Amino acid sequence: MNDTLTTDLENDVIFGVYAPGSRIIEDRVMERHGAKRNAVRNAFAELEARGLLVRRPNRGVEVVDFTPDEVDALYDVRIILETAAAERTELPCNDEITAKLEDIAHRHATAVKEQDFRAVFWLNQEFHEVQYSCCGNPRLAELIGKHARAAQPIRVVKYEDAAHMEQVVSQHFDIIAALRGKSQDALVAAVRAHLPASAEAYRTLYNRRFGAGARTA
Repeated sequence: MNDTLTTDLENDVIFGVYAPGSRIIEDRVMERHGAKRNAVRNAFAELEARGLLVRRPNRGVEVVDFTPDEVDALYDVRIILETAAAERTELPCNDEITAKLEDIAHRHATAVKEQDFRAVFWLNQEFHEVQYSCCGNPRLAELIGKHARAAQPIRVVKYEDAAHMEQVVSQHFDIIAALRGKSQDALVAAVRAHLPASAEAYRTLYNRRFGAGARTA
């Protein structure tokens, strides 16, 4: 039950049931999900560890609400980690891995076309978990996963932008092509190209909410 509750709450945060900065009340979660208090607290703790929730003194648990500068810092770290993984990935990548990535990428493309955004999200997650499993460094892959999870609420701001999502789909296939090739530089370039758009979109959205001057924590 607790794993299911954690996933359900994670989806609620990612897809805006609980807005950034909003407080999440234990009793309401218990009622909404038919869960016991201990299970809710365990789920909160797990989502805190994933960087999706924060615990404020005298205020309880809130959804993380990044400033644009915090998003830029997070994406700087992601670029460092993910390009490091690309540099360490042995090329050409195993045929079984690239075939699996291609299958996920096609299902992701179908979900984008059908605007099944939850499937889009989880298939994207699966794609990159498989991708970085090839880097030869499990600790590095774990760090990439941790920072990718922290960026989850940021990424979904572009899901309804058809041009952006078309680009994301194309970039997945660019990554697969690079993994099948022998050029480390091509793989690093494909990975680097895949990251910035969500951060830029988040800054635009944040500026609409708070004004362009509200940039720092």
